[in-house]
Amino acid sequence: MESFGHDLSVYQNVCERFLNLKLLAQNACTSPERLALCKQLVRDDIHSTRRLSRVQNMADLLLLLEQRNLLSLLNPEPIERWKPALDSQELSSAFDEYRQIIEVHRTTIRRFFLEALRHRDRRTFVEKEVEKIKLHDSNGSTTTETVKFLQQRDDIYALLQKEIGKQWNALGRSLKLSPTELHEIEMNHQNDLKARIWAVLERAEHEFGEDAVDQFVEHLKNALSKCRRNDLKRKLEKMLS
Repeated sequence: MESFGHDLSVYQNVCERFLNLKLLAQNACTSPERLALCKQLVRDDIHSTRRLSRVQNMADLLLLLEQRNLLSLLNPEPIERWKPALDSQELSSAFDEYRQIIEVHRTTIRRFFLEALRHRDRRTFVEKEVEKIKLHDSNGSTTTETVKFLQQRDDIYALLQKEIGKQWNALGRSLKLSPTELHEIEMNHQNDLKARIWAVLERAEHEFGEDAVDQFVEHLKNALSKCRRNDLKRKLEKMLS
């Protein structure tokens, strides 16, 4: 029991340090020139010039990397890459200390990190997204369809997983994912067609960002039509009605 308590304390300490690293990176990004350089340093990893062009500050860039699983508690490498561009001794020292801790306690941290992912409350996450949409919508233009999509995203994705099948690549192209992105998804999920379809949908949704869910919904409908899957488009519209 004492060992578990110690391991949990280590994990919580690392979580706090990781958050501090991100805050230090934000504080050190003091000019548009530094932000542009940081974006350039991760451009090849993101594979999306359009999505990267929408990044207006370091907070957005950190979020984008986390959404793409390019930055995480166990993979702080992008921040290390930025150290020369941000030129912050405080960030550099904090990162070196962080790196030492995760190397010493990697097994413990990985165990708690994977457990946290496995037991994440999806409904709470969706509720937060719905609230965020409402708060940002100062013109009162949030649609019922947008809110319903956020509430039923998992069910919608599961439906498409079940019925798209081998058309996943055609759907990806219709959703305007690049050949490089589609190849990457195929390589990451070589033996799991359903995981491939889910990854295509998530990648396409992230291209629009969390403030443009309504645009993604229309984009998805149009993509289904282009794939000659109006049957699925109708099912989607019924779920959102």
